[in-house]
Amino acid sequence: MYDVVMIGGGLHGGFAAWHLLKREPGLRIAIVEKDPTYEFAASARSNAGIRVLFSQEENLRMSQYGHEVYGNFGELMAVDGTPQPLSFWRHGYLFIANTAAQADDMAANYEVQTALGAEADLIDAAELKRRRPSMNTDDVTLACHSPKDGWIDPYGALMGLKRKNQALGVTYLKAAATGFTVTGGAVRTVTLDTGETLAADWFLNTTGAWAREITGMLGFDIPVAPLPRITFYFECREQLEQHSLTIDGKGCSFKPEGKGYVTGHTVFSRAGAFDWTVHEDRFEAENWPLVSHRIPAFETVKLVNSWACHYALSEWDGNALLGAWPGQPENFLMATGFSGHGLQQAPASGRALSELILDGGFQALDLNRFAASRVLEGRKEPERGVKA
Repeated sequence: MYDVVMIGGGLHGGFAAWHLLKREPGLRIAIVEKDPTYEFAASARSNAGIRVLFSQEENLRMSQYGHEVYGNFGELMAVDGTPQPLSFWRHGYLFIANTAAQADDMAANYEVQTALGAEADLIDAAELKRRRPSMNTDDVTLACHSPKDGWIDPYGALMGLKRKNQALGVTYLKAAATGFTVTGGAVRTVTLDTGETLAADWFLNTTGAWAREITGMLGFDIPVAPLPRITFYFECREQLEQHSLTIDGKGCSFKPEGKGYVTGHTVFSRAGAFDWTVHEDRFEAENWPLVSHRIPAFETVKLVNSWACHYALSEWDGNALLGAWPGQPENFLMATGFSGHGLQQAPASGRALSELILDGGFQALDLNRFAASRVLEGRKEPERGVKA
């Protein structure tokens, strides 16, 4: 018998457990994770960006809290007085607009961001060329730079959080959920592929791109699908100036990584099924033309490594689905559908889940905008501009 059982042991489930135990140290919590190596976890394979460049206050505030937690991760996750350092590269984020419509969205978003205390600046093509001389800026209509944003070591965050939770008494179980029992309008137990049955007062679905499979066991569907995405690591002959994590309006991104760079290209039409095949041909067909257009020095590069991962894409509006599903057991909560910004918002997501359990509603941030109930209400809340 547990107080809370999480299905999914990535960052969202882990941070939910951590926030719960910060407030109620005696809670009995189990985290069910079918792959404790996290080989295929989106959390571990993520580009791990943390940014304040959003158009909605809720998304921006959630990522500000991500900054706070990841920025103080070592002390917050200390075990027996020993900090657990986490690499955090604060080289900034850079969004590039290539059309007048993209520039209008960027300028409108900038007004929201600065009003909420985010540090960012709008720059024209000439200023961008001055700051990033290796860039081709001929087709840049506007750019926005947030200098204190950056990215972390995602696997380090996963392992550090797990060690902290285990020190706090969380039980991690290597297993997969196979079914639930529901009586009196509440989920009572979850059955695992190990043959075990766990009873609890609360159940959380924090499986990310697999969330739809879990809700299907309870007989309802949610608009969350795996979106396959391949990340390519390449090296360049030339030594360039320091670059930020750059998201081009043409649909491609890149950031420095070790001796080279990684690039990703999100194609939303590919959502719907898991695809772990690393299609290396897509680098030359899709990514390379875009990044070499922006950085001419990338015309001569060497592809070194590549890997597949998946966004938990919210097909409803691209934003998170939080809380209980209308008409379903109120003690079954979810946090999924983050569509590419899940890692940076996992600390706030975990805090929100803990508040739903301990307080009966959101407290630190009013996240009702992202309540799962909005789907049946017909309410869409999409971001303006960059989606992932």
